[in-house]
Amino acid sequence: MATTKGDMVRCFVAIEIPQSIQKLLKPVQTHLQSEVRKASWTKPGNFHLTLKFLGDVETETVDAINAAVQNVANIQTPFSLALGGIGAFPTLARPRVIWAGVKHGAATVSSIAEAVNLELKRLGFPTDNRFHPHLTLGRLRTPVNLESLKSFLHKYDTIDKAVVNVNEITVMQSQLHPNGAIYTPLNVCPFSA
Repeated sequence: MATTKGDMVRCFVAIEIPQSIQKLLKPVQTHLQSEVRKASWTKPGNFHLTLKFLGDVETETVDAINAAVQNVANIQTPFSLALGGIGAFPTLARPRVIWAGVKHGAATVSSIAEAVNLELKRLGFPTDNRFHPHLTLGRLRTPVNLESLKSFLHKYDTIDKAVVNVNEITVMQSQLHPNGAIYTPLNVCPFSA
């Protein structure tokens, strides 16, 4: 990428979700849309599991970020995660974000996120101690109490066949557009262990 000094790129570190698994989330979203009206829903193709959001960084820092993330990938072994459970941040009573959780493999994902945090701390990025592995399904424009939907949400405690085989971490660029964000991999860091 040809850039001049001082150019910025908005980016984050993530585990990408295969298209076949993303398709399994669409019916979940569609079902939720019938119950939750005032929300902006994640577009198909944009589901990912964010390990660390970096925000706007100088383009000359991207190589160092890539190297730091590869350091983490070098000591990881492939694993599987299973998606399941629907929740909200900060709570179902006052939701701003509706998400699908990680039912199996959450401890491994959290461990990788912690390792990414430690590596990037060396580059001056702040540490985030509030990590909760999830895929954002939608963002609410105005909070609507979802407590009454608990029994409805339990239907998705398990999402059939939503198993992801993870063998890499991606440094992703996020470009904001009026029709939604566009995510472009800047670097794919394969697991070496």
